[in-house]
Amino acid sequence: MIQVNEETRGDWRIVTVAGRADGEAADALEAALRSAVEANARVVADFSGLTYISSASLRSVLQAARAAQTRGSEFAICGLNQFVKEVFETTGLHRLLRIYGELPC
Repeated sequence: MIQVNEETRGDWRIVTVAGRADGEAADALEAALRSAVEANARVVADFSGLTYISSASLRSVLQAARAAQTRGSEFAICGLNQFVKEVFETTGLHRLLRIYGELPC
């Protein structure tokens, strides 16, 4: 189960995600990220509170990134803990997505 909060800081829309992004949470994660991407030119997903991410939730992140690319928006991820960072690296998504250590705004 995940908790999602949003706030605007500067020209960035920050989507903060905490908890376990498992298969059951994938649709909610994708909906939150895509909604932010559709309404904002710059979106960052803050995963500093994420303890787990499943392959289904990785797909949700990738779909949001593709939606941003189609719109010409900027999409980034930040705050990955070691476990989640290793998942992104193992899958190769770290090469496709913009990932920051901290919030870019």
